[in-house]
Amino acid sequence: MQYQAVVRKFGPAQDVVGIERAALPVLRRDQVRVRLLARSINPSDIITISGAYAGRTTLPFIPGFEAFGVVDACGEDVYGLAPGTRVLPVRSAGGWQEFKDIDPDWCLRVPDGLSDFEAATSYVNPMTAWLMLHKKIWLKPGTRIAVNAAASSIGSILIGLANAVGVEPVAIVRSEESRARLSGRLETVIVDSADGDLAAGLAGRHGLDAVLDCVGGPRASILAAALKPGGHFVHYGLLSGQSIPNSFWAAHPDIIFSFFHLREWVHSEDMGEVQRAYSEVAAQIVAKVIATEVREVFPLENIGDALQCALPFRAGGKVLLA
Repeated sequence: MQYQAVVRKFGPAQDVVGIERAALPVLRRDQVRVRLLARSINPSDIITISGAYAGRTTLPFIPGFEAFGVVDACGEDVYGLAPGTRVLPVRSAGGWQEFKDIDPDWCLRVPDGLSDFEAATSYVNPMTAWLMLHKKIWLKPGTRIAVNAAASSIGSILIGLANAVGVEPVAIVRSEESRARLSGRLETVIVDSADGDLAAGLAGRHGLDAVLDCVGGPRASILAAALKPGGHFVHYGLLSGQSIPNSFWAAHPDIIFSFFHLREWVHSEDMGEVQRAYSEVAAQIVAKVIATEVREVFPLENIGDALQCALPFRAGGKVLLA
């Protein structure tokens, strides 16, 4: 038997995620069983639980796109992956349970240099940040970029990765508390707490090469106005809860706009390429170039308390299930 966090109807996570006990199925010959040790609660999990992706999500389901564990058992037809191997099972949800059965090719190898909690936070945000910088905007010394929600977990990772190649982003935050969290790390931090703040903060800083936006809403147009012609606007989140207005594209015909979703990239790439990218990211974590703060850790069976602690998402670290 194992504990599983199960969603049987879409809605607010605190209302629809429940803990159930379930028997372990017979392990398929071509799969491995991973004993999961630590899991992150991410915005992508909560969005899926809400029903925003109902068209590609079948009820009931077990949430959790980011979970770390060790191989517990291998099917008879599995070769090259032994029990005890440290892995991240990817390409599907299902991390909020004690065991997950999965195709061995979908298991990313986790280096011994990462702790269990580092491993459990090494995929969604770090991979998204690294891929946007190195596969979308091709970051290099001298690149001028702006990052909003800069005091968030992924904002901090973007800053660390940029600093590693000699780039200091323009950071945008929503409060003085968030500015204080970045104290000493950056020269330019814009507090965007009221109408007019962002435009005033960006005045004189136009000609940016790229903007990394996870907020959306009408302020996206102010960010885009700071780009140089041909500059790249990468949109990867919607923390404001507001879509980018339709007027955005007509007002900025001379920029390059693209979305980035880690799930789509992982599903479109060969798993060998995914492993290579993950190894690059893991090396940056081992080297302490980037880090994810952990705010609190809850047992899986206390999922309700964990969700209450994690939501709404804010600066100050990840909530984990262990």
